[in-house]
Amino acid sequence: MRKLMVMVLILMIAVSSIGCAQQTTQTPPAESTGQSGQQPADTGGGTTAKLRIGYINSADTDVFCVMRKEALQEVIDPAQYEITFYDANNDIQKQIDYTDNLITEHVDLIIIVPVDSEGAVPAIEAANQAKIPVICLGINSAGGDFTFVGSDHYTSGHMQGAYMAKALPDNAKVLYMEGAPGYDHTRLRKQGYEDALKEAGRDDVTIIASQTAEYDKAKGMALMETWIQAYGNDGFDAVICANDQMALGAMEALKVAGIAGKQIAGIDATADACQAIIDGGMTYTLKQDAAGQGAMCLTVIKDLEAGKELQKEYLVPYTDVDINNAAEILADAN
Repeated sequence: MRKLMVMVLILMIAVSSIGCAQQTTQTPPAESTGQSGQQPADTGGGTTAKLRIGYINSADTDVFCVMRKEALQEVIDPAQYEITFYDANNDIQKQIDYTDNLITEHVDLIIIVPVDSEGAVPAIEAANQAKIPVICLGINSAGGDFTFVGSDHYTSGHMQGAYMAKALPDNAKVLYMEGAPGYDHTRLRKQGYEDALKEAGRDDVTIIASQTAEYDKAKGMALMETWIQAYGNDGFDAVICANDQMALGAMEALKVAGIAGKQIAGIDATADACQAIIDGGMTYTLKQDAAGQGAMCLTVIKDLEAGKELQKEYLVPYTDVDINNAAEILADAN
């Protein structure tokens, strides 16, 4: 009888051990299939693991970059996606290092807002080698396999130039504030602006000075102060800027100097720029749709997750903004 009880006890322990082993078994994550889509791993019991995403921003000090990041945060479901944000702070080496870390962590997707189109190529190629799909958000890369989601920067400059071609007086003298040097979007926005003026037959318009303020409000204000000293009140008619932050800085400098009646144009349609147009301090901006880019990015993520073949690029259109619709654009943003 005692032997029988011992055998029963041993059998019960064995069965219990087998049950415990089955409960701790995990399904390994599915391999990435690159830009044609990837299925998240099944964790067993009919539940699917969250898609793990790394988002590397170019700089959290850039107003529009933050708007775009927050737009994605608003629409993405944390119950379905695990997304971690990183700030490269305009340092391309940081962006490369963050990418290497995400590759080591075997994330399912990397979203990158390149600090520099050329400099981002090694990071994207490393992700390609690891078979992790890449979305370039807002800014293109000069190489590697990726999907671009954003707006065309040449188009923004061209739309700005087309509008100002109608608004500028005859023989207008223009001061042009460039974006940060070395960036593809800096060159494309200025080229688009200049091409639009030529196409409109505005050969009478002259850019009397063109200098970078690095997309920064304080630097835009400082540059405008220098130009006021150089050209005075009567030496120019308009200030054209490659983004709203520089335009707002120029506006502040002109206000402090007591100079009125100058046309100021920017790009992005930030809330402050729209309000400046309503108040009469700025003439024009154009809406680079942060919410639209965030929503489009989520659509691409879902297509990728579903295993669909992705397009090379997904473009979000711009909208002209002036006194006729600035209040509406501002209300929509709020």
